[in-house]
Amino acid sequence: MIDLPFNRMSCKIIFIIFLLIELIHPCLAATTKHKTKIALHHNGKMPNKAKYPTDHKRPNHIHLVTAAKHKMKPTSHKKHKITSKIPHVANQKKKLHGPKLTKKQSKKTFHHEVIIKKARKTLRHKQNHTAISVKTPPTKINTTHLSETHLPSYLLSAIERNLIHFVRKTIATIQYTTYKLGGTHIDPSRGVYVVDCSTYVDHILKTIYPQAYTSLTTWSGTEKPTTDDFYHYFNHLSYNTKHWNTIDDVEQLRPGDILVFRYKNSMGHETGGHVVVVMDKPIQQGNTFMLRIADSASSGHSKDTRLPHASGIGIGTMLLKVNPKTFQPYAYAWKVGSRWESNVNFAMARPINLS
Repeated sequence: MIDLPFNRMSCKIIFIIFLLIELIHPCLAATTKHKTKIALHHNGKMPNKAKYPTDHKRPNHIHLVTAAKHKMKPTSHKKHKITSKIPHVANQKKKLHGPKLTKKQSKKTFHHEVIIKKARKTLRHKQNHTAISVKTPPTKINTTHLSETHLPSYLLSAIERNLIHFVRKTIATIQYTTYKLGGTHIDPSRGVYVVDCSTYVDHILKTIYPQAYTSLTTWSGTEKPTTDDFYHYFNHLSYNTKHWNTIDDVEQLRPGDILVFRYKNSMGHETGGHVVVVMDKPIQQGNTFMLRIADSASSGHSKDTRLPHASGIGIGTMLLKVNPKTFQPYAYAWKVGSRWESNVNFAMARPINLS
């Protein structure tokens, strides 16, 4: 050891040495850090800078520390990578799904959709009606059988003549008609009738016998009586009924009377039926009666105003087979030459207009 005198010069030298050490130390640290990064990069341990966006230069563990400090969720670099490379993806999703609607807005949207559906339904309804009157060719009828009758007009009452005239005029002015089960479309001004048998008979009764029709609807509890209503109403009629009279004998039938029959299955249960309006007095041939009627059906009868293979309203002749003792019907044939249907129940009645 060399003892140096501790004077003012020695203090200056020591101070200069410390300053040099402070200046050199950061440079050494930077050089060491740079060498470490190069070594890690060559060994495959250094994270590639391209994996991170330019605004996220720190590795994921530093993000976790930063998130913990600020109480935030860690940023996913994968998501940042996708959205940074394809920035329009998020905008496309927003455009596809649209903004979230409030309850009031969703109700308004639903109400608007309902209005649109109703408007489309109304438009289809108008188009169907237009199609009937414009695009569909008019229905042709056989006018040679329109006025066929066996009962002289002087033997008819005023109400019977009125009914016959009304039915014949309806048939003569037809523009379009077809049979449709449950159909209720009647437009006399345009001559359009898309109906079933009960709807057509209802239309005639409402026009010619309104009181009798009201009595029927009141009893049945419906504004559109069916064959089932006609059948059971006629079977419950009494002789004191004001607007209807019961008929037990086919020979008693006259124009305006109503005949209804109900089909039976093998178990005896009713499965359907047909109802007609009598247009003329029946003609007897042994145990068989030829009966002129008006109805709406899927096909015509003998000597019918409907052409072959045509349906809808019309006037034709059907056959009834009766019990020779009681003259009550127990079978019918749709036309001359067709088979007899005996698995049916019949009921007959006459409407009365008291005014």
